[in-house]
Amino acid sequence: MQIGEFAAATGTTPRMLRHYESQGLLTPAGRSPNGYREYGENQITAARQVNALIQAGLPSRLVKDLLGAVSDTDGIHPQHVDTAMINTVEGEWERMCRCVDCMAQRRDALRDYLDQLSSPERTEN
Repeated sequence: MQIGEFAAATGTTPRMLRHYESQGLLTPAGRSPNGYREYGENQITAARQVNALIQAGLPSRLVKDLLGAVSDTDGIHPQHVDTAMINTVEGEWERMCRCVDCMAQRRDALRDYLDQLSSPERTEN
């Protein structure tokens, strides 16, 4: 199937599939005579898994390392993941938590400013 049909079947976009290819995460099964990418039905699960890992916030370099541990049923085989990889993913999760905390602080600070701007003292002037 061509890239548009494959993208629809996997819940992603042609642009993301081309990005996955450029990152070495998913390679088309072949090319048509006119050069169009062609994907096989057997690649649907892998594309969904790549997309899910990216959507979870993992950088493509980690997704690439985790692909060998991903099962055909959209799960991860823990026995195929070494301690170093677990620590790396844990570090990524901790980094993400710090980002969320930072965004919450910024959100709260902005709310404080908005509250000051809409205070009764402001509307009387």
